[in-house]
Amino acid sequence: MLRKIDRILLRVSSLPAAVRYYTTVLGLTLIKQDKRLASLKFAEGDGEIVLHADADLPDQAVYFLVDDVRDYYARREELHLTFGHPPTPAARGWSATVKDPFGNVLLILDRAADQTQSNTVEDAKSPGSLFAGVQPRVDVNRKALAAAYQKIGRTADDLPYTPHFETLFKAYTADMTEPLPTRAEVWRHLLNMRKSSKLPKLGPATSNPPDVSAEVRQHLRNMLGDDIGKRDRLPYTERFDSIVDQFNKTQQRPLSPHLVWRLVATLAK
Repeated sequence: MLRKIDRILLRVSSLPAAVRYYTTVLGLTLIKQDKRLASLKFAEGDGEIVLHADADLPDQAVYFLVDDVRDYYARREELHLTFGHPPTPAARGWSATVKDPFGNVLLILDRAADQTQSNTVEDAKSPGSLFAGVQPRVDVNRKALAAAYQKIGRTADDLPYTPHFETLFKAYTADMTEPLPTRAEVWRHLLNMRKSSKLPKLGPATSNPPDVSAEVRQHLRNMLGDDIGKRDRLPYTERFDSIVDQFNKTQQRPLSPHLVWRLVATLAK
């Protein structure tokens, strides 16, 4: 059974400011906090809100507590649940993304490994992927995506914000049923497959980053801040859209999103 809403994740632009607002204005109680996350308790019940500024976690997510995620997986046909992936280890147990018979996506977790109290803020993050903690709504079809990728013939760094990516996206999703993956999700699928060596080898990128001055490069590096080490997580996100917009406001000749991406990619190496 779904025992309760365990936690609600919300991404914020400033963790200290958000903690102050949710405690002083909205009346929640701070339980734990670290550099990335803060866990707050409601005035009633034991559900939590986890505020975070972590690119590896969803913008918004609701996690339901269950008795045993692995038992749900073993009985998935009986329960009429479709798992997006097998259960994966979480901070204090197991988690999974499931779909009910009506097409609703549910994030579930359990406390199977909860033996002791910890001062660490739990985020339900799953290890083992480039985009850990970003729960997929749609299970990746690796064979179909690899085929579409090879047909396009452009390496991953060449793809974001190009007609080639749009062609790949349309080909990959053409025979899918709802819910279709977003462009961000297809990008994540590609990068996770590349990390696990499941993509065909296409050689180096063929497009070149724009020729800009050292001053412009430094300006973009400053804009990226901590995201400079997380470049692969940027394409097809609001954060990247904001970077492109802010960067182009300072340039005499605006760059396309793809050229900004290529410049970001070189800065992060």
